[in-house]
Amino acid sequence: MDKAKTFLNIIRENILYVVLTLVLFIVFFSYIIPQCLKGFNNIKKLNTVKAQYQDVKQQYDALKLKQEQQNRNKKVVKDGKIVFDAPDMQFSPDASFAPLFELVLTLAQQNGVRIRSIDYNYSPADDIISMAKIEGYNTCQLDMVLVGSYSEIQNFFRAVLKEQYVTNLAEVELTPWEKDKKILIAKVKLNLYTRTIPE
Repeated sequence: MDKAKTFLNIIRENILYVVLTLVLFIVFFSYIIPQCLKGFNNIKKLNTVKAQYQDVKQQYDALKLKQEQQNRNKKVVKDGKIVFDAPDMQFSPDASFAPLFELVLTLAQQNGVRIRSIDYNYSPADDIISMAKIEGYNTCQLDMVLVGSYSEIQNFFRAVLKEQYVTNLAEVELTPWEKDKKILIAKVKLNLYTRTIPE
């Protein structure tokens, strides 16, 4: 009985401490532990996001480097023209000229110029790029005989020189047609350039 009274007295005297301890336990288990778990989950999410960010940053850096290399490899001449890049680098050097041939034929048709003959020389001896044999850079010289009026031939030359791709009128010889002096026969050497460096 004395022991029970003594125990009750101890509890009464220390009831405040007991209640405070119980409240702390309740707060600890109901608030602090969930907050800690939430914090750990947030840290995991942050680490996942950081890893994803690093992956995206590496991909971005790789793409940026690739773009810079392509920009360095594109030779821009003083007049702002560029060398034609064969799409997806899937063409052989000779076949890479097909889009440019089509462009020249379209310009001739649009300006009323008739093409009497055309020959393709894939390694012209007098072209600087061809002589330099720069890997991936290709030259094709079109030896053409054109027929048209003075204004049609002039407009064709202007249209060719205005195109964004590098072209070089290497040689032009104009002769009036004997039957009608208003018609010109133009012998033209036109150099075209492409780039087919594999990636």
